[in-house]
Amino acid sequence: MQHEGDLDLRQMYQKREELIKANRQLLAKNNEKRFYGMTGMTFNEKTFQNMINFYKPELKKIMNSKDESNEISKLPKNDRRILKGNEIITRGYGKYEITPEARDFLCAPVDSGREG
Repeated sequence: MQHEGDLDLRQMYQKREELIKANRQLLAKNNEKRFYGMTGMTFNEKTFQNMINFYKPELKKIMNSKDESNEISKLPKNDRRILKGNEIITRGYGKYEITPEARDFLCAPVDSGREG
């Protein structure tokens, strides 16, 4: 900042940054509400569902194996990072495992999306 000694100028810049941040949060909240209104789920839920569907063959193979941790370790590091970031797998005490939410989603019956 050019005028370090000018307290009023510093406060003005801080106030401006706070307003910009508040405006961005409001826009994000509005987008989230609009998306929820259209799909009935949040961005995170939709991303989780998309990732499960994309990695379904690998996840089914992992679930059917005797040693899930070993099978997950065989996945490419980038895939493990993506699955971990989307809370599909976790790593606790040195062992990988599929999260209960992902396991429930994979074991749930397929819904055709049509109602009566």
